[in-house]
Amino acid sequence: MVIGLRDGWLIIKWSQLFHNIGFSQVDPEKPVTWSEFVIDSLEKDLQQ
Repeated sequence: MVIGLRDGWLIIKWSQLFHNIGFSQVDPEKPVTWSEFVIDSLEKDLQQ
């Protein structure tokens, strides 16, 4: 999940992290599109 350091900051593969903690709709091999992720999560919450 952590792939290295850049300017003292950890570089995290967010898609793998989210997939591993239970967000199965996230493809671990593709970058996370934050706006789509947030909108999709909110829509699912509103439907329940």
